[in-house]
Amino acid sequence: MPSQKTAIIEDLFDQRWQADTGSLADPMVTLAQVAAAIAEHETALSPKNPANFFKDLIRNRRSANANWPQSVLDRGYTARQVTSRGICFEFTPLQPGQALPFPRSGIHEPGPDVPLRQLQSASMPLASRRLGRSDEAWLIQVLARLHVRETHFALHPFRRFVQVDLLQTNVKLSRAEIDALFLAVEEVPGTETKQTREVLVTCEAKGLRDDLLEDQLIAQARAALGMSGVQQEVVFPTVAKAIGPSRVYVVQFAPIVRGDAAGLSSLQSESAAVYELVPSVPGVGK
Repeated sequence: MPSQKTAIIEDLFDQRWQADTGSLADPMVTLAQVAAAIAEHETALSPKNPANFFKDLIRNRRSANANWPQSVLDRGYTARQVTSRGICFEFTPLQPGQALPFPRSGIHEPGPDVPLRQLQSASMPLASRRLGRSDEAWLIQVLARLHVRETHFALHPFRRFVQVDLLQTNVKLSRAEIDALFLAVEEVPGTETKQTREVLVTCEAKGLRDDLLEDQLIAQARAALGMSGVQQEVVFPTVAKAIGPSRVYVVQFAPIVRGDAAGLSSLQSESAAVYELVPSVPGVGK
């Protein structure tokens, strides 16, 4: 059964649709336009926080596909989240051969060959653990406090990272939102003199019921390289997904070079592991 958002998205699309040219007058949908449409439809949805309108829609791929307006799909459009300049989301054309508005990601759940590693959580204060929640903000906080990302890079099977520093969490950029951004120093592969280079690392956090979206990770990598003042030429996309009680699946993808970022359409997994937090951390994987 379509959600209350289905009719709202369809109306926003129809307002932009130009039947004579088969195109949109403006693919961008602002937060103000979303709020106004919610109020006009008089649904149970609140117009007070339009930023979550599309973000919540695409958390689960199956639900997003079921609730996407069929008439919009028939006219060859899906959409993607935009997080700046007062924009909520952007209608985008389907790719050649694309049948679903939100196709299955190329990122898979951990298989039997993915190592399971135990990681201590005793260093977390009991007071903070009592406040554990199931949301992404708590997951990012736990990952940062326990240095899960740093541990994963330190144990990389064939790359050598000599330093990994957390720069910022919840980075909102024009084309993407990055849950955590790191600066790492890596020994350049294939050099005998152990030359090093600085690289960026983006991290996306996903809760137990949230799907991994490959295009979201690619957008984060592009946005990170496009940040003002960034001179690094390489970014490593990563994702951390809660998959069970106190278990987090971490995947690091092959590096993206600045010159290749614009034309990138898929990611290649380079290292992966499941981390079990011991003792258990309330909220993670619930």
